[in-house]
Amino acid sequence: MAILVIRNDDRFSSRLREAGFDVVNLELIETRPLEDLKPLQEKLARLSEYDGIFFTSPVAAEIFVNERNGSNGFHGDVYALGQRACNVLTDARVNVKTSEAANTAEELLASFEEQEFAGKRFLFVRGEKSMRTIPERLVGATAVDEVVVYKTEAANLEPSTIRDLNARLARGEINYVCFFSPSAVEKFKELFGDAKESVKIAAIGITTADAAKRAGFDVDFISPRSNAEDFAAGLIEHTKTIE
Repeated sequence: MAILVIRNDDRFSSRLREAGFDVVNLELIETRPLEDLKPLQEKLARLSEYDGIFFTSPVAAEIFVNERNGSNGFHGDVYALGQRACNVLTDARVNVKTSEAANTAEELLASFEEQEFAGKRFLFVRGEKSMRTIPERLVGATAVDEVVVYKTEAANLEPSTIRDLNARLARGEINYVCFFSPSAVEKFKELFGDAKESVKIAAIGITTADAAKRAGFDVDFISPRSNAEDFAAGLIEHTKTIE
């Protein structure tokens, strides 16, 4: 079985290969820190004004850590969604409040009592295309300032790469496409939209799965946990039931 992973080659793809799959990696989306991080630096200079900080992406967490320059002036709470974001922060000796069971920002917020956030002021460090669940969910209950620290761009692909993959998809040689973000779904549809009828889709979480469904793809597997390790394990087990 051949699986196209819309992501760089990493442990996720290695797990699939170890299970016997033919894995092709294709990075369609790249994240880049904003050239002008002055808004973040201004927020960092006033961190003591906040009761807490939210992160829903490891990229945002990494940029925050790099720009913080080891400052220990913040004594509020730091909330993070996802193991990768938590790892970035804990590696930088930041104490993190999270929920291992949370797969979405909505679930992260719901894992705490309402008084955890009521009447406080928070900073949400995010990407330009990040879901705004945090400020939308907390509106009226608390104040949330937002700062965008990275942008998402289409990766530069060789025309031959696109042609070759389109040919493989047309011949039915790719069984699954694995998506890790709505942005990747959008770009894949733009480049390979004709593949809708020939492939099944595996998505890392509900948000990405919903994006794939809206794009017209057949979503066959949704990882119950939004991390790469559980995604790989779940997909491996799922394919065993349909062989």
